[in-house]
Amino acid sequence: MFKVKCMLIKTLSLSGLLFLAVTASDTARRPQRTPDIHYVPTPHEVVEIMLRLADVQEDDVVYDLGSGDGRIVIAAAKKAGVRAYGYEIDPEMVDKSIQNVKEAGVEDLVTIEEKDIFELDLSEASVITLYLLPDLNVRLIPQLEKLKPGSRIVSHEFNMAGVEPDVKATVRREGGGQSTVYLWTTPLRKTN
Repeated sequence: MFKVKCMLIKTLSLSGLLFLAVTASDTARRPQRTPDIHYVPTPHEVVEIMLRLADVQEDDVVYDLGSGDGRIVIAAAKKAGVRAYGYEIDPEMVDKSIQNVKEAGVEDLVTIEEKDIFELDLSEASVITLYLLPDLNVRLIPQLEKLKPGSRIVSHEFNMAGVEPDVKATVRREGGGQSTVYLWTTPLRKTN
């Protein structure tokens, strides 16, 4: 009887520890705050046009705000050999993008961080890439205005109300459909 009680206590203790481990793991995987949007991947052909429009060169520093699976920073590193940083609030997407960076073999050039993009200092970037909703782009304007002159901001699909783009391009996607890509150069040209 004593053996049965000891085994039962051990089992309950292990179950409690397992529950605590699972609970701690679940808590650790929650975003800092609710993400503003859900991840939708930028098609690869659109990524290519975004990097071309921004004229990404080896001496640039690319920041992708809301970097999702890391495809833009990976492409920038592979194509131009640039230092590229992906900032993402969703910890699951951070894990996925870190894995994608490893698989692409660009760990020496690409850094992925779990951060809130509205709290970032963007001043070291020379190229910013975005695939955010228009109101989120507008919220970023105060940070974008602090970029060095000549820095480029390129957005997939959504503009920035109150700021005149330098270029607005249409990209025809494989399999049909099209996307719009916007490019701005700092200092930003405000329209109102």
